[in-house]
Amino acid sequence: MKLLVIGASGLVGSHLLAAAKQAGFATLGTARTAAADIHACQLGNQATLAALLTEFRPEVVACAAGFTWADGCEADPERSRQENLEQPLALAQLCAKQGVRFVYYSSAYVFDGVNGNYTEADAPRPVNVYGRHKAECERLVYQVSRANLAGDELHVSSVHSGNPTWAGDVATWTLGLLQRQAQGIWHLAGDCPQLTRHAWAREILQGLQGLGQTERVRLVVQAAVDPAATPRPLASGLDTSKIQTFIPLVCRAAHDLPISFR
Repeated sequence: MKLLVIGASGLVGSHLLAAAKQAGFATLGTARTAAADIHACQLGNQATLAALLTEFRPEVVACAAGFTWADGCEADPERSRQENLEQPLALAQLCAKQGVRFVYYSSAYVFDGVNGNYTEADAPRPVNVYGRHKAECERLVYQVSRANLAGDELHVSSVHSGNPTWAGDVATWTLGLLQRQAQGIWHLAGDCPQLTRHAWAREILQGLQGLGQTERVRLVVQAAVDPAATPRPLASGLDTSKIQTFIPLVCRAAHDLPISFR
């Protein structure tokens, strides 16, 4: 299978590209800046993307690029609309015209975080700019064809919860779905949908003890929502029974995961 990964230098994109190569896929990656085996190409550069589709002739295009900083999206909604909605949608439409399968990575932020344990069938109800643009792109794409440890203190929330997810697991699931010709919306996430950011940070620090990396780190718990902060869903945990039934995967333990919470 020939796979083109857009955003191949990012967290998910880089793991997907590496996993695809290991699985024997013919691969090509793009990113803002060129690197080994990665072409320089902006997501919004439709002319270059069209040329890549013509020259490389991929069977699948996976779009792992976007503007994922929720605070930044809230401050610059136009950039968010461009990078999280219009540009991925244009690429999906381009792929549809050429008969190329398209994989789009959305976000748990499409939900409002009131209840948690969301299934793929639950209706999105975003509470911020980032979530709204991801939800709209998810909807339109589906129609077309889906902590900082620096410093002395680690500020973490005890009121926000969700699924910590290793990007390597996301890559494994993606390749499995592609190989099985799967379609539709799938929740690719770890198996701890109710883990708070505070609990996750505590597990990470416990896992680092003895390595000399936690002596200067102190957890500062945020026990309430800052009314001035960008709105974020409180309980954004995703139900993962659909993907676990289709492709069972033993997810990494929370303290073994890279520090990333989206």
